Amino acid sequence: MAALGTVLNGCGALPFAGGGKPSELIMGYGVDQLSTTGLDPQIHSGTAAESQLRNCYDCLVQISKDLKTVEPQLATEWKRIDPLKMQFKLREGVKFHNGEDFDAEAVKFSIERPINPNTKPRSSIYATYANIIDHVDVVDKYTVNVVTKKPDPLILRRLSGFNMTIIAPKWAAAGGSDKIKVEAQGTGAYRIVEWGGPGGDVVMEANDKYWGQPATVKRVRVKIIPEQATRSAALRSKDIHVTHALWPEDEGAIGGSGVAITKKVASNRIPFYFFEVRKPPFDKKEVRQALNYGSNMEGIIKNVLQGNGTRTACITAPWHFGHNQELKPYPYDPQKAKDLLKQAGLANGFETNIWFIQGRYMKDKEVAEAIAQELGKIGVKVKPQLNDTTKNTQLDLAKQQDGMIFASWGNWMFDADNTYFPLFHSSARDTINDGKGQSSRPYGDPTFDKMLEDARVELDEGKRQALYDRAEAYFYDQAPVLTQYQLTDIYGISKLVNWDPRSDEMVWYREMSWA
Repeated sequence: MAALGTVLNGCGALPFAGGGKPSELIMGYGVDQLSTTGLDPQIHSGTAAESQLRNCYDCLVQISKDLKTVEPQLATEWKRIDPLKMQFKLREGVKFHNGEDFDAEAVKFSIERPINPNTKPRSSIYATYANIIDHVDVVDKYTVNVVTKKPDPLILRRLSGFNMTIIAPKWAAAGGSDKIKVEAQGTGAYRIVEWGGPGGDVVMEANDKYWGQPATVKRVRVKIIPEQATRSAALRSKDIHVTHALWPEDEGAIGGSGVAITKKVASNRIPFYFFEVRKPPFDKKEVRQALNYGSNMEGIIKNVLQGNGTRTACITAPWHFGHNQELKPYPYDPQKAKDLLKQAGLANGFETNIWFIQGRYMKDKEVAEAIAQELGKIGVKVKPQLNDTTKNTQLDLAKQQDGMIFASWGNWMFDADNTYFPLFHSSARDTINDGKGQSSRPYGDPTFDKMLEDARVELDEGKRQALYDRAEAYFYDQAPVLTQYQLTDIYGISKLVNWDPRSDEMVWYREMSWA
């Protein structure tokens, strides 16, 4: 333990000042999503990056902690003017970290930047997250109209995160994308005062001019610690104060340490496996259904995850708008699986690859190995293909993956549109590799495309839910993925820190305080 503490503290951390209250709160993250996009809040597509950067940047609105409602942030009120136009009244007297005024021009610049085709680099999520937005009209200094190309029932949630963060316009225009990647000028509760580059620490200090409730914890350091066991040990040895993505086996050791506790929360994230439906044998529905019947996912949740997961029928969570409450998960039925393979002309089974990663989610490698073992029982020989996340993405973009391809999705809008449109609509090919071509993933079913398109523009909630009920039932029957479970997140928290984790994976340091 002493050696571990020496390594962590040697990176510049100052965990304790004179034996009293810590001089900074240290968060141990298992994944470094800032390596590729830097500090630019408008071009990433990862919740780990969002969770860090949104401590420094605000949006017009925010999602409540219970994930149920949209609340004011930089906008104080709003109203729909017509099916294509939403008007926002803006908070007055707000300053960016560099002293610039927040006003309507800042909103126009920030929203139009990621949707502008001339912006380089363009947001990787533009084509599905924000392409329905057309432009922003400035009404007066503290009033804007956000105008969409089609009616958008999701406009408020669309403006609550990721590439819709509000950035300091003069600073951004003067420095360009290169500047935005290495500095941060938002209106948030914290300022980034240091970033060590890819793999390096992110250091934040409380913004003493923040428009909202000031942060109690005045300084935060985020450290990248990829190995789950190392994060757990660092928490127990007081080298970090908070960490995530722990394993069930960590609970006893952390609870018995006397210095920290674990807290569980039902996660918004759902892992699953894409089937490469454009290549045999996964171009046959019977094969895809067979693997869902034969994967024994309930057994994997019980024995590998030790119960820390909730089986899902599709890839939306119960609290997502559009979730079909009537669908039941595929049951474990190996005989049914074999019968379906026989119908597909594969009575003797077949061979395929399973592409997966390690260390990002609870027992991701172990779950992949268990799936391969279970499918072997129905005659499907599965060859494991383990890669780190960067290599896995590169192979995907090069269309070099086949068979079963690991994915997970944390739906930050909590709406079915934000799961199915970015991942399965035919236009998904334009969001991957900057529109240069398809990855190994897009589904591309015209019937499903039409269902998603109809639901995306329906403003009546009842009618929209009915559209998604049908869409999810169709998706379930077509089975373009191997469905798995909704994760249970296990966080480790020092007894020096008061904090309750959120289900959306967002770690807001302004919600923490010293015990």
